[in-house]
Amino acid sequence: MRSRLVATFMILATALPAAAQTARVDDGLTIVALTESAQRDVPRDRLRLQLRVEQTGSDATRVQGEINRRMNSALEKARAVAEPGKLRVETGGYWIYQERPQDAPARWRGAQTLTLVGSETAAILPLAAQLQQEGFLMNQMGWELSDDARRKHEDELTTEAIERLRARSELIARAMNGALARFSKIGVGSVGGERPPPMAMRAAPAPMGAGAAASAPVAAEPGIEQVQVNVQAEILVKPNP
Repeated sequence: MRSRLVATFMILATALPAAAQTARVDDGLTIVALTESAQRDVPRDRLRLQLRVEQTGSDATRVQGEINRRMNSALEKARAVAEPGKLRVETGGYWIYQERPQDAPARWRGAQTLTLVGSETAAILPLAAQLQQEGFLMNQMGWELSDDARRKHEDELTTEAIERLRARSELIARAMNGALARFSKIGVGSVGGERPPPMAMRAAPAPMGAGAAASAPVAAEPGIEQVQVNVQAEILVKPNP
């Protein structure tokens, strides 16, 4: 049995790749694990706005036809102001169902959503106000950081975090009366704000006089979002002679 164990160990040892063997700590080297980060507050640069059109009536076909007509009209207006890469127009969920209120005739209620996403608020906000005047209801509105902007900041923060990590590694090595030999392992991860989940659509009729109330411009302030990059590493510290 012992001879079998020795033979198995020798086979495993020869099968280990060279990279794995270099991770062994010898010659008095000490492994130190540490983490460093870099973060900054950046302004959100993309607006996501969702509206919905609602319609009620006693006939399902007419309800759907009116929703289709109003949504097609809204899409024409959106496409007229949309610039490639600056404004994205999307239609969303489409609902229709029958209500049977007590002491009232049955009726059909339908709705469809329209989402506008872009950085050109000078085009998006007036369009949203115009659609509100035409009876569209606001589902949700929020600012977010675009993918390009996030990637740019993460790249810059990665460099900053690694520079901090190297400086801290050298500081730790000196405090241990040694010197930084090399980095053994390093991992990079980012932390950023997540897009808020869409608000649940409430199937409610538009209030009387909604068009007049919506004539005021839509107010929107982007706010800021913190972008953070974390770097984890293992370093090898060698003692001073």
